[in-house]
Amino acid sequence: MRLYVQRPDLPGIAGVDIRLTGAPTALIAAVPSLVEEEQHRRSSAGDPHCDVLVDLTDW
Repeated sequence: MRLYVQRPDLPGIAGVDIRLTGAPTALIAAVPSLVEEEQHRRSSAGDPHCDVLVDLTDW
């Protein structure tokens, strides 16, 4: 599932890919800090709705 999030202290919109199995409540709580981590960032070239993609499917 892809969530679109915008932090008030960062420019742009992040598309965050998550897996709905496991502990999604903990993951959703961690999303604001995980969006900043470079190892999770991907190119958003294929999605016109966001400025950066964040892959948290293995988190």
